[in-house]
Amino acid sequence: MKDKSKYIGNYKIIDVLGTGGMAKVYVATHTSGNRPVVIKEMAHPESKQRFKQEAIISTSLKHKNIVETHDYFTVGSSCYLVMEYVDGTDLATLIHEHSPLAPRIAALIAHDVCSAIRHAHKHTIIHRDIKPTNVLLSQRGDVKLSDFGVARGEDLPHLTQTGTVIGTPFYMSPEQASGTAVTGQTDIYSLGIVLYEMTTGHKPFTGTNAQTITARVCRGRYASPFWRMPRHNLRLSRMINKAMQKNMRRRYQTAEAMCQDLEQFVGRRSFGRMHTMIANLVQHVTESRRATTIIKRRRTRKTKKKETKPNMYLVVISIVVLLILILYLIQLVFS
Repeated sequence: MKDKSKYIGNYKIIDVLGTGGMAKVYVATHTSGNRPVVIKEMAHPESKQRFKQEAIISTSLKHKNIVETHDYFTVGSSCYLVMEYVDGTDLATLIHEHSPLAPRIAALIAHDVCSAIRHAHKHTIIHRDIKPTNVLLSQRGDVKLSDFGVARGEDLPHLTQTGTVIGTPFYMSPEQASGTAVTGQTDIYSLGIVLYEMTTGHKPFTGTNAQTITARVCRGRYASPFWRMPRHNLRLSRMINKAMQKNMRRRYQTAEAMCQDLEQFVGRRSFGRMHTMIANLVQHVTESRRATTIIKRRRTRKTKKKETKPNMYLVVISIVVLLILILYLIQLVFS
């Protein structure tokens, strides 16, 4: 009989990857095989319709640069999404550890994300939340776009009202930040911000709260990436600026157009070598993370040992004091 605490449906839970406001994420294996998968569990009943829409959108998109969705099922009142497991890290961690990235490595990552966006747009799907944490990098150097939880499909019901701001403030387009209608160009703008951050190590729009950030996004003024890049690559800076044009007529009109520019910049013949370099960076990040985890565990064990020693001393001292009191009382009784 299955242990309910360790199984969800036909999947055996290995570990908890994380818990957010909307969902809980596990690593698991199917009972019929050993290949790991990721299971996303809906956290709130009121999000059931949006979660189901994410499942519909994700299963309709089959592309090498999009995290594959294997299954969607319910157990009682809970809903689950089963997805491909990417063994590696996310782009946010890579940026934190190694930014600013070399221009061609950053451009290749942006190209692969743009390729995923292009495929989604062909299926009338707008992602609406392009950001580094939603870009996964495998130890083989693969780049995959994930999390279509706030994506919108033209053929699917709209779950948000006009004027509602959806997305992450740091990576929003001006039209998204102002709550107006979004198009495929919204994803292009967000990708421009991600590329800006990869090459400079800085976000173009910052602030102490979401309101301040979105106000700056709406104004559309930011420091030129050219001067913030250590290598001052004018060609790539122009691409970033074109992707981040506030005026949508001056922005890249399609993901296809941005893909072509990025491909020409990287050079098709360099793709293999650049992917190998990405793989090396990812492996360095994962090895550093493992080393940090081991050190933390050792420190925790040492702290626990240090904490137990004073407790033992207190016990011994208490016993000695108690014995002295008993002897003193006995002396008083018999004197």
